[in-house]
Amino acid sequence: MVAPLERSARRAPAIASAVVRAGDRRSDVHRARSAGPLRLLFPRAAGRAAWIVTSSLGSGLVDGDDVSLAVTVDPGATALLTTQSSTKVYRGTSRQHLRVRAHGDATVLILPDPVVPYRDAHFTQTTSLTLDATTSLVYADVLTAGRIAFGERWSAARIDTKLTLTIAGTTRLLDRVVLDHATRMRRFTALGTALLLGPRFASTLPQITSLDRDLVIAASPLADGVILRIAGTDLSRVVSTLRAFLAPACTLAGEDPWSRKW
Repeated sequence: MVAPLERSARRAPAIASAVVRAGDRRSDVHRARSAGPLRLLFPRAAGRAAWIVTSSLGSGLVDGDDVSLAVTVDPGATALLTTQSSTKVYRGTSRQHLRVRAHGDATVLILPDPVVPYRDAHFTQTTSLTLDATTSLVYADVLTAGRIAFGERWSAARIDTKLTLTIAGTTRLLDRVVLDHATRMRRFTALGTALLLGPRFASTLPQITSLDRDLVIAASPLADGVILRIAGTDLSRVVSTLRAFLAPACTLAGEDPWSRKW
């Protein structure tokens, strides 16, 4: 029998890319390329951002998938990166990578749906954000315990996520989460991370407090903004809390990232 890692190594990474530029009234995707199972959609919304929505041919990441997306955002442009639905991570070994390079006074909103790892999944996710000092950023990422209704509670074999943030050539954040069968998350069913940075959003930084044992929130200063971490017993509460935290900044950027979400 061939091990999952050996199967994964035989498949070359699928690299998709997009470039976003500022227009007269709104930003637009100037150049884009899908690759492998990763598909890029570009819906037109009422706001000022260029939407980039990722989708997968297999409705999720299957064994052997190794997908990568590289996005460049030019000065003055606003880009919204999101997903068509939650990212399902099926049994086996899979990887996804996101690299974003934003220049000058660009604005980047990165707001995917939650990641749902299935039983015995080996999942690696890397996110690399490279910004200029004048770039503004809204970022959120939610990791769930899995298909709880099917009895899969933190039953993935291994989850390894890494977030790197570089501003003006200096690494300001290197955040890594590793979960395996030995990890005990106790009552929590979702973990969330959010970043709110940049001069455009300086007036929207909220004061975060929580005395709820079922929704633990920790906020810390980061560069000219804030990093927020949430652990909750209910996925919907984690997601709604993140949205409430980030919505004022999105409105200031002239966009409603959840207008197409039910």
